[in-house]
Amino acid sequence: MIYYGIDKVPSLFIHGRTNWPNETKILPLFWNNSGVEMCTDGTELWITVECDYDKYEPWYAVEINGALISRGMLQPGISNICLFRGMSKETVKRVFFYRELQAMGEDDQCHMLVKGVYSDGSFTDVPPYDCKIEFIGDSISSGEGTYGAHDDMDWIPMYMSSSHNYINMISKKLNSDVRIISQGGWGAYCSWDAVRENNIPRIYDQICGLAHGKYNQELGADLSYDSSAWQADAVVINLGTNDGTGITTFQENHAASDSPEEELSTKGCEDAIVDFLKKLRGYYPKAHLLWVYGMLGYTINSNISRAVAEYVDETGDSNVSYLTLPNTLEDEYGSRMHPGEKSHRKAADMISDYLSTRLGK
Repeated sequence: MIYYGIDKVPSLFIHGRTNWPNETKILPLFWNNSGVEMCTDGTELWITVECDYDKYEPWYAVEINGALISRGMLQPGISNICLFRGMSKETVKRVFFYRELQAMGEDDQCHMLVKGVYSDGSFTDVPPYDCKIEFIGDSISSGEGTYGAHDDMDWIPMYMSSSHNYINMISKKLNSDVRIISQGGWGAYCSWDAVRENNIPRIYDQICGLAHGKYNQELGADLSYDSSAWQADAVVINLGTNDGTGITTFQENHAASDSPEEELSTKGCEDAIVDFLKKLRGYYPKAHLLWVYGMLGYTINSNISRAVAEYVDETGDSNVSYLTLPNTLEDEYGSRMHPGEKSHRKAADMISDYLSTRLGK
């Protein structure tokens, strides 16, 4: 077995928005589905990972040749994790190790680093992907509820995932390199509990504006995001569920404010959607922008549709569309009253079919 620092692994493919390369030569995994992929003919492969947390422990997942093999909870400190052993020397294994857990803005200590791998084989190039897709979303895109029993309601990392969510399914159907920017409870305009500043556009301009604390800052989480090296073919925005809940909550519990700008309203939400589409177009001039919504109801369906139309009218940009997704049926829920794997599969099929036609894949 030979140890390779992560910066020395031949033909390594890095997934997810991150600060790499960097002076530490250690790879931070800030977002769910961020990770490392490699192809090796070895009989055994281990990965060295370091993590810490205060409240919410990071989880990881391992896929070999596209199949989910394992997932697990990391403990503070350095861990050597066996990805596989005892496999045939003659065959090349394609291995993907990735973070399951979303960025945890409520835990400044939460971080996950890849330091290196141990292998007894050689490495070859990871087969090319056909396209690049960025996904922006809330708890649905964080895979909340994709693990756990129907009645389980604890808000813990164990029930969040990238391995069973619709984005992973789309990645496999379209052979796409995907990135996820998501946060449970947040929207394009406000959060489920009517907090205006808890919106994805506010933190989008940083590598990971949700990873706080001194150590995450040292890892580069708050650096400006540069999209020049990774231009998406499509950006899928799955936001609106929390905006609708937050606006309703605000209107039910607050009288009209003397300062209109402090109020939460559907018009304010529409303006935020238009502004976010403009921001995304600045990062990805040629990408198709696809707004999707509906797995947990259609509270602001007409508002999103109107905002997308307003953006097109105002900018003349026709490379944008809006798609309503199938609602989650009673037998399709996972834990925490969130969409389960069946519901994610329906959404994945619809989005994949649409993008396949749109991108000509």
